[in-house]
Amino acid sequence: TKKANNNNNNDDDDDNNDDDNDVVSHIYLIRHGDRWDYANPSSWIELAKRTKNLVTDPSLSPLGHVQATETSVALLQDITSQTPKKKATTRILSSPYLRVIQTSVPTANALGLPICIEEGLSEAMITPGKLPSPSERFAYFPQIDTDYESILRVKATPGFHCEKTGYPCEAFAGKYVKRMEVMAKLLEEKYHGQTVVCFSHAASIALVAALLRCDLEGMKFAPCGIYHLVRKKGVDKWELVTDGSTNAPHVSENSETTYPWGFRERHFQEGTDNNNARHGSSEGIDLQYFVEDKKNANSCRL
Repeated sequence: TKKANNNNNNDDDDDNNDDDNDVVSHIYLIRHGDRWDYANPSSWIELAKRTKNLVTDPSLSPLGHVQATETSVALLQDITSQTPKKKATTRILSSPYLRVIQTSVPTANALGLPICIEEGLSEAMITPGKLPSPSERFAYFPQIDTDYESILRVKATPGFHCEKTGYPCEAFAGKYVKRMEVMAKLLEEKYHGQTVVCFSHAASIALVAALLRCDLEGMKFAPCGIYHLVRKKGVDKWELVTDGSTNAPHVSENSETTYPWGFRERHFQEGTDNNNARHGSSEGIDLQYFVEDKKNANSCRL
């Protein structure tokens, strides 16, 4: 896939006469597929600890790999039909977690593009500095662009620790939602007029809500679900084209263990929830955080 020609050749009348309002930005957001640890709950944590692997960084299950391949077929068809080839500069961004990288590989192969590991797309409650680096992943995933630098770095929140590993982590859900707010602005700016394909986690529906400025209540993200948003230059609002709450149009099989997930009010209620510290309410972060005008809010559902 070739990048758009950015030269200012005056002989190219078509490029010089393009109306700015015809410049369209595309953001695709895909959740990872079926998880190995959820499919094998009795053995994963014990074996991961015994082999000194991070228990929060499992692989896809065999089903997850099938879902990822099916998703790549759907994405390739949609991207090539929706995006004018002359204007498109497509980039693939992936969370640094193993299951997400694995989900992105078939799409990277189909599009002939490298995978850029983007820390800003990391899982909720990330434990910064504990995941393998892009260079360490490269031997297993040569599709990774080791020269890419994340547009957003994540820091641990003082006083918060991951319940599964005990390592310092980013506070959930409030700090994560605010990270998605920043990530939305960075994607809008950096990839204006381009197509960017982002692979992340279920909680990244907050990124969709941040772009659409809508309510998180009722939103879901299916395994290998695809959210597709578009926006024309000069238009303030994004439009939802494809709803990732279901994967039915392109995935042939699902399991009961990795299912459509969404935020609940309790995720922002501070104190304890099953002995897990939560965050958000003290900073006014809740399900309606992204809604600017509650009477005329954009819909996060089709």
